[in-house]
Amino acid sequence: MTRNLTAIAGVMMCIGLAACSTPKDARELSQKTVEYGCGPGSNQALSVQYTFQGEEALAAKVIYQNQAVDLTRATTSNADMVGNTFRGNGYTWTTDKFTRENAGEAEGRMLTQDAQQTLGSTTSSVGNVLVKDCRPQSVSS
Repeated sequence: MTRNLTAIAGVMMCIGLAACSTPKDARELSQKTVEYGCGPGSNQALSVQYTFQGEEALAAKVIYQNQAVDLTRATTSNADMVGNTFRGNGYTWTTDKFTRENAGEAEGRMLTQDAQQTLGSTTSSVGNVLVKDCRPQSVSS
């Protein structure tokens, strides 16, 4: 009898903890912050606060070198084929594919800043790579 009560109490605690950490409604917004170490020695710090609706990432606030940039997730037909892409304010942040559940495990590919390049009479947009090869160091809700 005591063993059954202990098992039931354990299950109830797990359910209670899960209810605290996941949105109850798929329309409910939640946030997670992932701290990355970027570059060859993972010594360039980058922090990203992701906003989720249910399990899907909607936006990212990237903090790099004391500058915060708000980005929205690109949802065009080919933007998320291999990973997640967030764009805005002249910046692009790309990552491996992730959901709210595994956001702290997905690697960041690169943060780029748009720039104009002129060659002769032709001007084109290019992305200057600010950081790349970002590995998650920690995650918080």
